[in-house]
Amino acid sequence: MLSPSPYPAKPKTMKTLIVDDELSIRLALSHFLQGRGYEVQGAETGEGALSAAKTFLPDIVFLDWRLPDCDGEDLLKPLISPEIGALVVMMTGHLVLDNAISAMKNGADYYFPKPLDLNHVAVILEKLEEKIKLSEENEYFRRISERRGSDGIILGDSPQIIKIQRLTTLLARNTSTPVLILGESGSGKEVVAQSIHLLSGIKGQMVEVNCASLSEHLLESELFGHEKGAFTDAKETKKGLFEIADGGTIFFDELAEMPLPIQAKLLKVLDSKKFRRVGGVADIQSSARFMAATNRDIVSMVKKGLFREDLFYRIAVLPIHVPPLRERGKDITILAGYFADLISESMGKGKPQFSPETLGFLQRYNWPGNVRELRNVIERALILSHNDEIHPDHLPAEIRCNPSQIVFSPDFNELRPLSKIKDDYIDHVLRMTGNNHSRSAAILGISRSTLLAGLRNKT
Repeated sequence: MLSPSPYPAKPKTMKTLIVDDELSIRLALSHFLQGRGYEVQGAETGEGALSAAKTFLPDIVFLDWRLPDCDGEDLLKPLISPEIGALVVMMTGHLVLDNAISAMKNGADYYFPKPLDLNHVAVILEKLEEKIKLSEENEYFRRISERRGSDGIILGDSPQIIKIQRLTTLLARNTSTPVLILGESGSGKEVVAQSIHLLSGIKGQMVEVNCASLSEHLLESELFGHEKGAFTDAKETKKGLFEIADGGTIFFDELAEMPLPIQAKLLKVLDSKKFRRVGGVADIQSSARFMAATNRDIVSMVKKGLFREDLFYRIAVLPIHVPPLRERGKDITILAGYFADLISESMGKGKPQFSPETLGFLQRYNWPGNVRELRNVIERALILSHNDEIHPDHLPAEIRCNPSQIVFSPDFNELRPLSKIKDDYIDHVLRMTGNNHSRSAAILGISRSTLLAGLRNKT
């Protein structure tokens, strides 16, 4: 049974990567670090080190200055980048003052000579551990205090989510940098935007605009406002969202649906921080931070001329890719526990628990609707449960069944057109999935839009 906390437990197991082509060094350090409770991995080349670091995400890297395929200093930038975020200790068999100064300037935390003095290593580790502990505690309590009661919580401990948490912290500090968030529908892109806004300390509000819900004319008026008499229905002057978001954040959801003419005007605002209301002649300043999200393949759209290339490169400074829920492993149970606690409290129910079988079903499901679908499933389960435990029979049929086990037995004694049999099978899959179009399309091996078009043609 599981009902996890929405915040990570402290303290965590520290991770260390040892990068050295000498096996004896790797073994000695590994034995010493494991004795201190560290999780340890090793690499003997620069290429191997970067490959390991991207998945292992070490807290500390012991890095040799000379490697078979590169200088250790060449690895400093990627190792300390937000994607990995490690503290680096440089090691060398020949202590050269200029090298030490260069390494420290480029981001190394310490620099010491071989042969290793494990007493010296222990002193360095204590300092690094304290640095990591203070940094994590500050971030942890800041997140709790600023997000309590808000939706800007990025939950999970998968490598992808840890990278996103680091990127949000970095981007929150750089409030002038545009933010582009990519990912499937329902994967949590808006939550990432809210997180960056909250962590940035910006006092203004976060204003959201859905680019797919408005026509070109209405979208322009919504963004920039209009003067009285600018068009037939403009009976009074109206502020636009850029004015309202001044000093805060303006978040464009479904950015790829924005008409090309509005994209050109948006680019001008991003470059100049100025705009004019529809029908206006005076420039208006706006310091609103720009953030946007899309579930479309925006790079492909740029190549096809469906999205402006200059706008894309203006906003894609450090894109954040939010992974689909199916790729996040045990994050599914963390999110399920969080939603269960949150929703049960609003229902006035006790703290819910999950049976092991229920967790197994949740882990194996493909989650075409991502985090949004998971939340709906948990809410449904809590409504159906009569006590504080969630069982498999509280889950929708499509989660409890394996698509490969769906049985379809058409009557071949009656001769019918192939198209009719196909239609009957589509109806069967829709019934089995509770009329879930996304899940049905995934089982049928077609896109959701193709499925919907076929259903419209039948009516």
